[in-house]
Amino acid sequence: MITAMAGGQTGASPVEAGQSLGRAWQPYRGVYDVRGRLSRSMMITLIALPIGLLLLSVIRLLIVADYNPATASAIASSGGYVDTLLGAIIPLVPIFTPYLGLLLLFFNRVIAGMLMLLAAAFMSPLALARPVALHLPSHDWHSAIHRSPLVLLVMIALAAAFAVLLALELGMGLTVVARTVGTVACILLVPFVMTLVPFPLTHEFYTEVLRQPWQPAEVITLTSGQRLVGYVLSDNGTWLVVLSEGTRTVSYYRPAQVASRQICQITSARPAQPLIPVLPAHQKSATSTPACAGLLTRSPR
Repeated sequence: MITAMAGGQTGASPVEAGQSLGRAWQPYRGVYDVRGRLSRSMMITLIALPIGLLLLSVIRLLIVADYNPATASAIASSGGYVDTLLGAIIPLVPIFTPYLGLLLLFFNRVIAGMLMLLAAAFMSPLALARPVALHLPSHDWHSAIHRSPLVLLVMIALAAAFAVLLALELGMGLTVVARTVGTVACILLVPFVMTLVPFPLTHEFYTEVLRQPWQPAEVITLTSGQRLVGYVLSDNGTWLVVLSEGTRTVSYYRPAQVASRQICQITSARPAQPLIPVLPAHQKSATSTPACAGLLTRSPR
């Protein structure tokens, strides 16, 4: 029943009033709408992940092409867009995996961060020799405890404050404790990870990795006697598409113009191994792939 109110306004029935209150309260249920938040997070992830991978591949492709868009387009069209996308992204995965694990730890994704750091231990190349990397924690601990008394007192005070904080958080549940431990572990692991795997674009360790194309380098000898070091982008029997190592320009050759091709490596440095190699490579003997510089200076047969 609707009752007339003063001023010409009408009052709603209790059922309608309850519905109005429910509708009014609904916008404020976002904090408790777990299913809606998860669905929105998954939707954002599904949208952002392909865009992020595409941006990474474009940046890597521009680095390989010396930031020449025409050369980058020629590389992508010659090798195929899918192969270019995968070839540009796969070499970057081992480089960024440790820092992605630290980022997940910092944002309280403890399990995902630990799994990411474990994956990095199996595939991320080390900037140090493996024996040195394994003894690095003990060396850091020895350097930390052999300090001045004042520094030791500060470290003990910080450790005691951290222990008290964890004791207070135990009453809030293990989830809160795990998040605090993950954030502190991220801060403590930053110097260790940056020593083992230097951050990209700030160290010579990644200069060759970021600029190196995903195809193997080859010494191509032409019938005219000219030799060049490049990367074969495509060989369809009609044209041989080659990206030059020095000038980073794309050249096209007829098969009749090519006398020989031989795979080589730009540097003689041995490939870096991860912290925990699944199948340790034989690093005692020199690699069987010859250096490109040596093939260029060798007299033709």
